[in-house]
Amino acid sequence: MKIKSLVTMSILSAAISLAPLTFAEDANDAHDGGKGWHKHHGERFANLSPEEREKLKAAHQKAMQDPALQAAHVKMRQARKEFRDAMHAALLKADPSIQPVIDKMKAGEKDEHDED
Repeated sequence: MKIKSLVTMSILSAAISLAPLTFAEDANDAHDGGKGWHKHHGERFANLSPEEREKLKAAHQKAMQDPALQAAHVKMRQARKEFRDAMHAALLKADPSIQPVIDKMKAGEKDEHDED
């Protein structure tokens, strides 16, 4: 069971890490105001009533108090960071001239985390 959970979390982490690359849009696009995946994240909840959103938010907050879920969340974030670092290293190995692009992406990631 632990291996199944590990594999599932690894796949989920990889999917989350690759999603911005797969669904990338121009940050200057007028239709999303430069919010990227945050816009799409909100669309998932667009069909919920305000009461349903509040109920889901309360359940999420309660669920996040579970120590096992907190530990899994920490593991997921660490796995995502390790994957991202490995991907950057592989990209640089494939084409060292993209270092400025990677630096620009890292600066954007910091900006997004500062907003949270």
